[in-house]
Amino acid sequence: MKQDLTWGWAFGCVAALAIQAALMVLVAPWFAGWVHRLAGRLVGEPRFPAGGRWQEIWHQFRRPSLYGRQDGLNGVFCALALVLAVLACGLVPVFTLTMPGFPAPGMLLVCTILVAVGVLLDLPQAVQEASAAQQGCAAIVADALLLPVLTPVLLLTGAHDLVAFLGRLHVLSPITEGAPYVLAGVALFLATALARRDEQTASATLSGPDRAMWLLAADCMQMCWVTLAADVAWAGSLAMPGESGAENWLTQCVEGLGLWMFKLLVASLMLAVLRMALLPAGRRARVRLGAIFLLGVLAWQVTSSHVAAPPAEPENHNVEDENTQGYSTEPAPEGEPS
Repeated sequence: MKQDLTWGWAFGCVAALAIQAALMVLVAPWFAGWVHRLAGRLVGEPRFPAGGRWQEIWHQFRRPSLYGRQDGLNGVFCALALVLAVLACGLVPVFTLTMPGFPAPGMLLVCTILVAVGVLLDLPQAVQEASAAQQGCAAIVADALLLPVLTPVLLLTGAHDLVAFLGRLHVLSPITEGAPYVLAGVALFLATALARRDEQTASATLSGPDRAMWLLAADCMQMCWVTLAADVAWAGSLAMPGESGAENWLTQCVEGLGLWMFKLLVASLMLAVLRMALLPAGRRARVRLGAIFLLGVLAWQVTSSHVAAPPAEPENHNVEDENTQGYSTEPAPEGEPS
């Protein structure tokens, strides 16, 4: 039986959102370092341990920043990107949903914030000179086109917010009724898996705290895309508050946290394999946008046809009619056998 939103449940939802945001920010550099190391193992190259990403970020925070003529606004771009990335970490569910009636964002808002983070991360390269500026502008165009390409996926949510949408998917099996939403999750996953962003080139002009904020924002953005895709593909791993008591909800949160770690492990393997694809920047952007749009259209079409199709009426066989078929239902006259 569902419970109403009370002050206790509201406080629990706020605490859960804060824990989820902090957890994603802390795990994001580890996840990025693990994917980088795993991709190196697949191609036979030595890479730094997974924890080396956090060490690099912390080292850059302690270094002074060096600015050139075109680097005056780089600190503003990186700071805004980090703020929006941390905000997105608080909006994407990790191991639990919030109570019905608790304020929740829509899928469009979350995707818009993530696209804005990607554009802000491309701006430091776009303000440079010569070929670096061309590459940065091309990256901005590729990231800006991501939101229109995600339109079929956004249509799946309808007028529902993200929590209500995932709550509706919570009871669906990813193998049967929820299979179209698995395609939508793969489309969201490709948004970061095929991202056209060379860290060494995009952040080459950054140093000190600006570079640290750039790296942390990029890791948080990747973590948000991966987690959002995993939530859409399999929403049954998320805890549902209000369905039972607080103790059962906490138990579901622990289980959801373990399942989130499992989904990150699977996503890291997929990211490492896709990073091995050697494609030019322009072709990679076209493949990324085309694959996301086609998967979104396919998921939307299958879901729409499934909803529009009228349910099949079961055949109602009347056993009594079958047994009495060919026999008269009128009472037999007296003296005659029925």
